Amino acid sequence: MKKYYRLSELDKAFGISVDDAHYLNSETDVSFCLYCRTSDIILGGYKESKFFGFGKATYSGLIKLTKAQQTTIFESKKLSLTKSTLLQKDKITNYNSGYPYSIELPNKMFEGWLAAPLEKIQLITIPFCFQPEQRQSMLKQFCKGIFDISENKEKLREKASAVFDPSQPIPPELFPTSKAFSFDDVCIEPDEIEKAKRYLFGNKEESTSNTNIRLIDAMLINMLNEFPNDRPSQIWEKLKSDITNDPRSFDTDEIIDEIGEDTMYWYDSRAELQQMKKKSFYNLIKKLKIN
Repeated sequence: MKKYYRLSELDKAFGISVDDAHYLNSETDVSFCLYCRTSDIILGGYKESKFFGFGKATYSGLIKLTKAQQTTIFESKKLSLTKSTLLQKDKITNYNSGYPYSIELPNKMFEGWLAAPLEKIQLITIPFCFQPEQRQSMLKQFCKGIFDISENKEKLREKASAVFDPSQPIPPELFPTSKAFSFDDVCIEPDEIEKAKRYLFGNKEESTSNTNIRLIDAMLINMLNEFPNDRPSQIWEKLKSDITNDPRSFDTDEIIDEIGEDTMYWYDSRAELQQMKKKSFYNLIKKLKIN
């Protein structure tokens, strides 16, 4: 199995559609992540919500999403980040523990700098921010430009005194750098795929070619033997109609509890209620036909 899969790969590899991914995001605790293209970053750690730098590096690999960030990119199809947590420590390159700025510490980006050698960083997943930019404030440059041509410099100096002195040279500062991501950058790791499969297809994925076959698969195979040319949507509609019959013609063991507009609820061999989205059902029918 690969180290990660993009959403576009899941349908072919596991029968998990993009619609299923949306369901997993909104209704389950399955975690997705992002693929970050080669970027300059600052590794660090937090103490009392304040960020301490460890070193500068280049990184290309997976980064973590919070649940709120995950929801944003699923709904808006885009996301902008200034910081995150990297998930593939082995993808770090060009690491240098030296402080890369001339601005004194602490400052608005870093509470301190620990200059930690990479091999001494024991964290498996490491917080980071995209490398901040050292430059003069454009707003202060604008204000200073107004000050320099103004005839009432004292009044302007008084107004600006809480922020800076416009009569003095503007010192450089650190400003966060953001990176834009799109829905195409969303990925999922193997452990989360297994969790997703349990949510979508039941607690245990069982083969359709041995004695451990799931009850619902056995019922569907019987239907496909009777209606080999039916499309998945036709099988869905037949079952939806069948559960209103007494007795049932296809679901004779009454495995299915309910079929809604987009979701089927069914009982596994342990009498535990499971659910399956319509698109996942369609993918299952296709797999059973192949097998």
